[in-house]
Amino acid sequence: MSVSGHALLAWFSARLRRKLLLAMAAAAVAAALILLLLFVLLYRAELERERGAASMQVNLLLQAALENAMLKRDVPGLQQVVTRMGEQAAIRGVMILNPAGEVRFAAEPARLGQRMPELVDRALARGTAMDELAQSADGIDVLRSINPVHNKPACAVCHGPVESHPVNGVLVVDYDASTLRDKARTSAAWMALAGAGVMLLLTAVGWRAIQRSVLDPLASLLGVSSKLGAGDMGARVPIKGSDEFAQLGVTFNRMADSLAEAMRASELQRRFLQQLVDGLPDGIRVIDSRYRVVLVNAAYRRQQGIGRGETVDVPCYASSHQRKQPCVPTMVVCPLSELRQAGDTLKCNHVHVRADGGNLPVEVHASMVELQHNGASDLCVVESIRDLSQVSEVSQQQRLSELGLLAAGIAHEIHNPLGSIRLAVQSLLREVDQQRSDPAEMAEYLRLVDDQIDKCIEVTRRLLLLSRHPDSRKALVDINEAVSDSVHLLAYDAGLRNISQQTVLDPARPRILADQAELRMVILNLLQNAHHAMPEGGEITITTRSIAPDSVQISVVDNGGGIVPETLPHIFDPFFSRRADGQAGTGLGLTICKSIVERYGGTIAVESRPGAGTTFTINLPREHGDQAR
Repeated sequence: MSVSGHALLAWFSARLRRKLLLAMAAAAVAAALILLLLFVLLYRAELERERGAASMQVNLLLQAALENAMLKRDVPGLQQVVTRMGEQAAIRGVMILNPAGEVRFAAEPARLGQRMPELVDRALARGTAMDELAQSADGIDVLRSINPVHNKPACAVCHGPVESHPVNGVLVVDYDASTLRDKARTSAAWMALAGAGVMLLLTAVGWRAIQRSVLDPLASLLGVSSKLGAGDMGARVPIKGSDEFAQLGVTFNRMADSLAEAMRASELQRRFLQQLVDGLPDGIRVIDSRYRVVLVNAAYRRQQGIGRGETVDVPCYASSHQRKQPCVPTMVVCPLSELRQAGDTLKCNHVHVRADGGNLPVEVHASMVELQHNGASDLCVVESIRDLSQVSEVSQQQRLSELGLLAAGIAHEIHNPLGSIRLAVQSLLREVDQQRSDPAEMAEYLRLVDDQIDKCIEVTRRLLLLSRHPDSRKALVDINEAVSDSVHLLAYDAGLRNISQQTVLDPARPRILADQAELRMVILNLLQNAHHAMPEGGEITITTRSIAPDSVQISVVDNGGGIVPETLPHIFDPFFSRRADGQAGTGLGLTICKSIVERYGGTIAVESRPGAGTTFTINLPREHGDQAR
């Protein structure tokens, strides 16, 4: 079927009115065609029977004339009879054949002497007169009457005994059959016109009846349903008559009344609840299990700078933190995540981000409750949010509480220097036990210990600085130096794992404005992940470069086993760990890295194929750093 045919069929199928009209029209046309075909066939058969009967009468007359002429031996008179019969308007030809099939007498002299043994054979086989449709010598359709002239005892003198010569000849009369076809066509045309008129009338009457009895009531129901769906709870179906559609309309109106009453009750309940929570001085927010905000009060709107008409049907992390993904549990307390794991209530301090981009320190009291939402039971978090922006000074206990909430993330950074110190101390102990005293080697180990102690001191310093404004912790960071320090820190581990660490550093020594320890923690974590991905050894390449006047790029490439496509979308999710060396990880390293990079306005991406290694790419904007390097 063509495109236009599909489009037309789709147009008819789109509405019940069109489908009924198409079905009625198709049924009417099919019935008319069937009746017309039957009429034409029956009418033509009747014409053929009538013409055959007339032909047979003429044939019998010809037979009588033939027998009379034979008895009188009047051959010229017989020819004259044949000629006059052939001159009739409806007769196309008259012939008398002898038993051998030779034309002995014919209305057309040209046919004399022609042989038509097949006619004699059919006449002998049939034994009686017969009619058939045939074509004349000039290609015209004719109705041919074939009548065998049987031998009689009176004819035995000329034609021999009846037993050996049963037939004296065959009489053939051809009638013009075109008149039959013309009459059939004319009658069929008139019949078609009459049938079409009757079908159109019946279709119109049937269509009007269907429209009044079915389509109009359905259209009324559909219109009222659309109005109800659009919020017009006063729309009702007009009731006409007492048939099934009228009863359906009554039932529909009762349902609409019940629905309107339920909607009014629900709206009154919603307004009561909204007025109740709007009367509370603290901000109230209800969050469902999918992080969606389902209810807020007027105080929360004022806190966040949200207008009364603006929607709040957004994720909680977008509403109060302007994030596109859920908050990292190790970087900020998520009431939904915490209450899912343990406890019914929670108290914490947050810094919300207002709609205008400003920061708002708040104290959050949260509890987990089971509510009916969207027709189903759901575990929701109800938050009571107190605005702390007007408080002149946050207590030391609150500040220490915030620092304690970040301790889980900072512990990941402290672990690496302590591990290096332990390795160095163990190496020194082995040399002492083996009574080897290479001053240069021991000095190198002590310097390494000293460096790592400095890093631990830096971590403790950062913990103290976390209580200040975040901008006070930023400084110009040399990207090359951070990479080199991280590579040197993991050199011993790389040697144990048979891993080659290569660096390709930008000679322009790009710098950004960031926290030294946080940036080093990101690089160190990516290098450790590369080590874990190559338990049999391999090669790591760390590259730094300026990719634009306002952007710096760090890439870490390994030739390990790669990451399967099913795992790749989840590697930045909290607590998701799939290490190639079979060891159990915390699942927080990449999550923390992503959070740090995004906090500085950058991006972190990963590309990997199984068996072809992995590439982590970090892009950091220079507007957060040194524009002129």
